[in-house]
Amino acid sequence: MDQKAQIKNRVNEIVQVMNALQDLLEHFDDELFNALVEKKTILSPTRYLFTLRSGMEIEELEE
Repeated sequence: MDQKAQIKNRVNEIVQVMNALQDLLEHFDDELFNALVEKKTILSPTRYLFTLRSGMEIEELEE
């Protein structure tokens, strides 16, 4: 399977998880977080990198 097909499959899995949610999130949902995030990397005490199952990366800076 090529990389584009793998990414498409991962995104489809994420969409299925999101569609399974019936209510608006009102608080942190660790099950959803774990379904979406593949890896968490601590870059510094105030910088984090989240690698999503889709392959996308999101850097977060704590203020």
